[in-house]
Amino acid sequence: VHYRFQIYGARMMDHQVNRGDLLYSENVHEVYTILFVNDIDRDNLLLIDTYMPRNQLGHIRKHNLLTHHNVYLPFIDAVVREKGLKNLNALELAIYTLYHGITDDIMSLNSEVVIMMKEKIDQFNEDEELVLAASKRQLVKIQHHQEKIRIRQEGKEEGLKEGLEKGLEKGKSEGELLKAKENTLMLFKSKFPQEDKQLLENLTLSQYNNIFKALIENKDLQTIKEIMKKY
Repeated sequence: VHYRFQIYGARMMDHQVNRGDLLYSENVHEVYTILFVNDIDRDNLLLIDTYMPRNQLGHIRKHNLLTHHNVYLPFIDAVVREKGLKNLNALELAIYTLYHGITDDIMSLNSEVVIMMKEKIDQFNEDEELVLAASKRQLVKIQHHQEKIRIRQEGKEEGLKEGLEKGLEKGKSEGELLKAKENTLMLFKSKFPQEDKQLLENLTLSQYNNIFKALIENKDLQTIKEIMKKY
């Protein structure tokens, strides 16, 4: 995905000019690409991660033409926990609405951003071609999922199937624990660089989740230690 969007940006710049053009500056415009990601980058705990070419001193390239934004949608929930839904700026509110949809708590804000987002959704629903295309895509996803289930059911005996499901469930739980641990350790290290991260070893999923939430809310080290004892 990262490679793909760099190529997209390069193509959009390249398509603005033709071979032999004498003055590129007359035809070339800045290119902005935005990638909405349904995940959190544990290496960069940010809602919007922006990339632009820079030199060795960290200065943005002169007359930069290409800017790329990664928007990590689930991270908006961390922003809401820290600031509160009513205190989101226009961009954060738009991202929250895009991630969660038009909910009652969103509509109660009576914000121009929410009204605009609702109008866009209504426009989408009124466009038969767009609705049909979205429905077909969703139908294909459902069909692929059902086909996987059918093959698995036909190819396994009942006892093997139960064992597989238990193994998958166990693997899923272990994966969730590992991901929660990695995210918490990284955020803890950025908040308390002098503290030994061994403090956060061998905790439960609930402990990691509560500590991560406390770190997002800028709680002190004593609060973190109390969470470890409480949960």
